[in-house]
Amino acid sequence: MYRDTITNSNKHMKSLFFFLLLFPLSLLVSQNPKYEVRAAWISTASGDWPKTLYMEEQQRSLVDMFDLLQRNNFNTVYFQVRPRGNTFYKSDIEPWAQQLTGTLGEDPGWDPLAFAIDEAHKRGMELHAWFNVAKVWGASDLPANPRHITKKHPDWIQHSDGEWWIDMGIPEARAYTEDLVMELVKNYDIDGIQFDFIRYPSGPFNDTKSYAKWGNGQDLQSWRRGNITAFVRDCYTEIQQLKPWCKVGSSPLGIYNSIDGAASEFAGYTAVAQESRAWLRQGITDYLVPQIYWSLGEQDNPYDPDFEILCKDWAGENYGREVIAGLGIYKDNIQPEVQQQVIVSRDSRLQGEAFFRFDNISGILDQLGSVYRSMALFPPMIWKDSIPPLAPEHITVQSKENASTAIQWNDPKPASDGQLPYWYVVYSSSSQPVDTRKAENIAAVVPATVHSIEDDQSAAGGKQVYYTVTSLDRSGNESVLPSEPAGETPSIFTRYMRPASAPTLSANYPEPFSGRTYITYDLPVKSTVTITLTYLPTQKDTVIVNEVKDPGLHIVAIDGSMYPAGEIECRLQADGTVLRRVMQKK
Repeated sequence: MYRDTITNSNKHMKSLFFFLLLFPLSLLVSQNPKYEVRAAWISTASGDWPKTLYMEEQQRSLVDMFDLLQRNNFNTVYFQVRPRGNTFYKSDIEPWAQQLTGTLGEDPGWDPLAFAIDEAHKRGMELHAWFNVAKVWGASDLPANPRHITKKHPDWIQHSDGEWWIDMGIPEARAYTEDLVMELVKNYDIDGIQFDFIRYPSGPFNDTKSYAKWGNGQDLQSWRRGNITAFVRDCYTEIQQLKPWCKVGSSPLGIYNSIDGAASEFAGYTAVAQESRAWLRQGITDYLVPQIYWSLGEQDNPYDPDFEILCKDWAGENYGREVIAGLGIYKDNIQPEVQQQVIVSRDSRLQGEAFFRFDNISGILDQLGSVYRSMALFPPMIWKDSIPPLAPEHITVQSKENASTAIQWNDPKPASDGQLPYWYVVYSSSSQPVDTRKAENIAAVVPATVHSIEDDQSAAGGKQVYYTVTSLDRSGNESVLPSEPAGETPSIFTRYMRPASAPTLSANYPEPFSGRTYITYDLPVKSTVTITLTYLPTQKDTVIVNEVKDPGLHIVAIDGSMYPAGEIECRLQADGTVLRRVMQKK
């Protein structure tokens, strides 16, 4: 990862004062979104892990790291599995990483990636395989292992600023890397893959021969950008065919193009052929985590752009996909303002935060305690799958002699797309009905292999506690709530019964939209529902729903190709209520 090491204490104090004027402390600690990516990069190249060559200690320390993240309400781990042309998983293509045993290519006797996936899932966290694409060795002296890419294919490798990079202009070199990606996706139950160093180096790069052979008359930078985009497109297409639920992302440079308040020669598009926003626009990636490793406030020099300006710049170009703010907490001047940066990320309507890197997280936990007070779920990726799983069945709640409560449930039947839940979410509240819209009511997220938990009620002070359980699929879709009557339980802890409230109609997503967009509506009781779309420039009506619907949350896809650009009114009629929303077709 690129790391800008310049700090400026005077500028930091100015930006901090300015920020606190805009955001009182009470507001800083009040926001608790239900859906938010909260991720930590665990670097194997930079020394987060492993710190020993002993297998038992490697495993124990990894468990400790995941425990710390779970206690502090993180939900995602970016685990570095291919740091420099070597792997932290069993590969038939590249050698084992030397960090595991001290020797490049030596089998460590266990599989760190499989172990990490299992430990993350036990704790209700996603694990994304962090995969360095183009930089394949970081030292001037090349490795001796014959399986390393620099030995197997030296004609694919070029030296730049003391590092070795693969020439992404060579089709065979891209195909080799794509094969490595698909080997990883096929053999491991990863929740996602995240590409890093998915670019050209910033220094001189001698790709004259490949450009002459495959440039096809394009200018050099356009050709280079096309090579990287071709790699992203090919990987995304193959992954979608093999495991359509697997999330595909990248961590591009924090500046896409120089703008006012965030000017730099080191910008992704112009300096290193990284056209990452085109990947979002073309629908060939699911998320980006730009490395916005700078502080808040006005820019004093080209190496100190404004974090807030960059957040809003990225948010304005998300094309209905996820953009997550990468925070550079390895910098001394960033750590004191982490709380403010999280709030700016939320205010900019980004989908979460990621922290580079794990070794620096302990220094910011006091700040995260206020903004990460409750757990959060992964934001739904409805472009991958918009059909929620069915709700768990036969939920029972029983008090135990040790002042704990046992909550149990059974798997539901498959949903209409044939999928079963991958996660279960347990909610608890001191009031009934349990409001599942509130993040503070999330008690646990567990893998679908788990069908019961025990909740310690010693801190409840004798108050009555209520529970419910929902299902999640791998795209983050949540089931409607169980709608059958609550029934009696042998304890004071009763299960959830759906509230009697008015229907609701949520804003469409994405907004504005060009292709498909989605609306959600919630029904308190079984109702006849009519949804009408009115294209306002012509006042033409189209009825898209007219039928009886069960209580709960419903999602409707709207095909934007039906309309030219303009405003469209969505009108819902149900249970004597009429609700309206205006959508913008681009």
